[in-house]
Amino acid sequence: MNLRFYKPKNKLLHPYMEGYYFLSKKESEPSFEYLTFPNNFSIISVYQDTELTFSENKVVINGKKNGAFSSDLICHYKKPIQVVCKGELNEITFYFKPLGLNAFLDKPLSNFTNDFFCNFIPFEDYVAVMQSILEERNFEKQKDSIENYWISKLVGFKHPFLNQVIDDLTNVNNDYSIAELAEKHKTSRQNLSKHFEMHLCKTPSDFKKIHRFREALKTKIDKKKSEENLTALSNDLLFYDQSHLIKDFKSLTGMTPKTFFKNISPQENGEINWLYTQ
Repeated sequence: MNLRFYKPKNKLLHPYMEGYYFLSKKESEPSFEYLTFPNNFSIISVYQDTELTFSENKVVINGKKNGAFSSDLICHYKKPIQVVCKGELNEITFYFKPLGLNAFLDKPLSNFTNDFFCNFIPFEDYVAVMQSILEERNFEKQKDSIENYWISKLVGFKHPFLNQVIDDLTNVNNDYSIAELAEKHKTSRQNLSKHFEMHLCKTPSDFKKIHRFREALKTKIDKKKSEENLTALSNDLLFYDQSHLIKDFKSLTGMTPKTFFKNISPQENGEINWLYTQ
């Protein structure tokens, strides 16, 4: 397996796209599987010569020489998804920041998804262009084509309060309740939730819980604070207490933080710097 992650070179994409990665696997290499956990990015994966099989919280990606193209959007799941990879694989995955994908679409994000994996064909030329990018063998041309294509679709995204609400929720020094956020931005909780569902495909409470979970991963892994105890971690990340941290971890991963961190394997792939293996 070969996994390479890149942040966009073009500054026009920086406000919207976190980055993209290339995953390839030879047919002769053994199958592998991993768990992917909830996050607040919108994620698009495109594959060539691939058959995808879905079941509850599980997807099997099977490389086959059948010419099939697949494009899938993932943006609203609350439980771990088991991913099983078999055969020869050629995959590109795009990570869009929480509101980022809306800046490329002519309708709110919720119009394009209704399940944890959804077929995603947003533009008339999308399939042909993505297939040509997947087939490109010059790596630099491949990256340039990716960024040029998304820039060609950029229409922008403006909203009276969502961008500011996201900033408030992701600021480590803040711990607003949803009611306080609604009051601060002069709207109702119901209207706030409605716009979150439209443009982020999750509730404000789920967004907040997932963000703190991801920050816990960053603190524990990126900064290599393996010796840091859970009480200190919960205080750093504005969890109410250690039991609150454990409750959220169980909700999003199905296991305690102690069990979860035991199974993390550090990776050297830029932003994709950990892998949970069973």
